[in-house]
Amino acid sequence: MNGDRTESDWQGLVSEYLVCKRKLESKKEALLILSKELDTCQQERDQYKLMANQLRERHQSLKKKYRELIDGDPSLPPEKRKQANLAQLLRDSQDRNKRLGEEIKELQQRLGEVQGDNKLLRMTIAKQRLGDEEIGVRHFAAHEREDLVQQLERAREQIESLEHDLQASMDELQDVKEERSSYQDKVERLNQELNHILSGHENRIIDVDALCMENRYLQERLKQLHEEVNLLKSNIAKYKNALERRKNSKGQGKSSSSALTGVLSAKQVQDLLSEDHGCSLPATPQSISDLKSLATALLETIHEKNMVIQHQRQTNKILGNRVAELEKKLRTLEVSGLWSLPGGKDTILFGDPALPTTQRSRSPLLKFVEQLTENKASPKDVWLPASKMAPIDLHFLAFVPCVVLSHTVSALVCVTDGLQQK
Repeated sequence: MNGDRTESDWQGLVSEYLVCKRKLESKKEALLILSKELDTCQQERDQYKLMANQLRERHQSLKKKYRELIDGDPSLPPEKRKQANLAQLLRDSQDRNKRLGEEIKELQQRLGEVQGDNKLLRMTIAKQRLGDEEIGVRHFAAHEREDLVQQLERAREQIESLEHDLQASMDELQDVKEERSSYQDKVERLNQELNHILSGHENRIIDVDALCMENRYLQERLKQLHEEVNLLKSNIAKYKNALERRKNSKGQGKSSSSALTGVLSAKQVQDLLSEDHGCSLPATPQSISDLKSLATALLETIHEKNMVIQHQRQTNKILGNRVAELEKKLRTLEVSGLWSLPGGKDTILFGDPALPTTQRSRSPLLKFVEQLTENKASPKDVWLPASKMAPIDLHFLAFVPCVVLSHTVSALVCVTDGLQQK
């Protein structure tokens, strides 16, 4: 019985031990939790202390600033202290006004948004009441609204570009209209002039195109003459210098045959370049200088001849252009019916109808010039077949003498003036 009791006591003690052990573990856990909470509270206490110190310092600084604002800087006199206080108050009021303005803008924006939301809400309520899905404006989501705004901006850019294109087109149309009006005026003037020419009116209008053509021709001739005058002036100056050098050499007792001055005749050049004379020339510095002077004079002469030929070609080209323009004008008069054609369609009234048909092949321009020079007294009695008047090659005219071309141009001008006077 005692054994049973001791075993039951032992079981009770073991159970109590286990319970106490569990209580101890729970107490340990509670103690750990409490220690953690204590640490947390201590940290919070430190933070609150720090915040309290910061607030205390801020309070002290604000209090100091407030006292400075009220009392002013003690180091300043009372008047300046009041001015500083007023300036500080003015700055503070400006900052406050600025903040209030920003707040007003923000409130206005919010008011607009709220009004839009109210409007949308009213429309939604009205739609729900009436049961009609088509009443009111559709409510778009945020992303759809952004897409619509982007589309609207692109459409606005396209409209601006189209407006610029329209303005450019309007300007171009205005230019075209002005050009058309100028052409219409020119056509009316030309028609009036043609009517005066065909009717034989005495007070006919002056041919502006002919005057312009004549003006261009005279300008080119004047330019050519200026170039020729400059060339002649340079030649005269060179000859003067050569003559002065020759006179100086004669005054110093030098023989004219031993010194060349740049002005040589053909006979002197032939004598100097002859074989006998050339072989008898001594190899002295004087003979070498004479030969150099001779070569220089020959080069200058060749250059002058080339310049003369170039000027003559330019003159021939100008006269050729003049002849081509006059020929074109004569053909225009032929087409307009101002010339009579008694010999048929292939004959132009220029001179004698008894023109020999069998001739050797020559230039049409030369034949025409010969006929005009033979019949200069009466250019109206010259006959020339239209088929013989071939187009004139301007490259060929560059090698025709100026006298022939000048006679041709003068004859064509006389014929044109006679036809216009008719």
